Amino acid sequence: MKPYTLILTTLLIGVLLLPGCSSQPDETGMEEAAPAPEETRPELGAMVVVPAGEFTMGSDVMPGTPPLAAPAHKVTLPAYEIDVYEVTNVEFARFQIESDYEAKGDWRTYYKIGREEHPVANVTWEDAKAYCEWAGKRLPTEAEWEKAARGTEGLRYPWGEVFDWTKTNTNEHGVRDVLPVGSLPDDKSPYGVYDIFGNIQEWTADTLEPYPGAKTEGLGNVYNKKYKVVRGSSYAMKGESMALWTRAGFLPNSQYGIGFRCARDVEQPGGETQTQAAASR
Repeated sequence: MKPYTLILTTLLIGVLLLPGCSSQPDETGMEEAAPAPEETRPELGAMVVVPAGEFTMGSDVMPGTPPLAAPAHKVTLPAYEIDVYEVTNVEFARFQIESDYEAKGDWRTYYKIGREEHPVANVTWEDAKAYCEWAGKRLPTEAEWEKAARGTEGLRYPWGEVFDWTKTNTNEHGVRDVLPVGSLPDDKSPYGVYDIFGNIQEWTADTLEPYPGAKTEGLGNVYNKKYKVVRGSSYAMKGESMALWTRAGFLPNSQYGIGFRCARDVEQPGGETQTQAAASR
């Protein structure tokens, strides 16, 4: 039996042995105040629909160094679905058990019992792509990731325009490690996508390219078509110096601290999916 098979089997057995909740009546007959309702969060693997329409991509205000995120420009996308949470260790472990794919990244460095709902990290671009395809999904494009993060209002951070270290798992938060997905409810986009700013950086489907009208002088070989776009901040990075439009490029075999979430086409008017519609143009 493979080590990660044993890990997942142990996890599933442990879940089955957890004590259930009791709803027995109060024997004293005294009425107790009803507890405040807890926030109901989506289950692991849930997706949300980002509706079709236009949004602002990039920024002229804080484009970064080098200025990869300039200029700001309008992009129109068809509707699509995107994962509510980053893919977790337990989901990636199941993928490894049920498929013939052998991960190239050292994702087990971040995984041990008790971290099942932490985002999987240390995965390569190929690892992320393979998982999404196995799950019947795909990696989001860079534009899809940014629209899901910023909404149509062009937010700098999921909660607004001013950085607040208490709302997201970046270096300023002080945890110095990944947290279980959905731990910080304020790090949630207008569409309900959790951990969209902090926790871990995320792979996208795209190769790093300059935006339309971008100035590329002095940027060397950054646009040599070898780098894949990574989005978001992480527990190890200074969040105040970043924004939801911040871009980074990594070689596809990079892995340190990088995770991902998946996307999926939504059927468009006329019965075509986004991918089919793009292929026909």
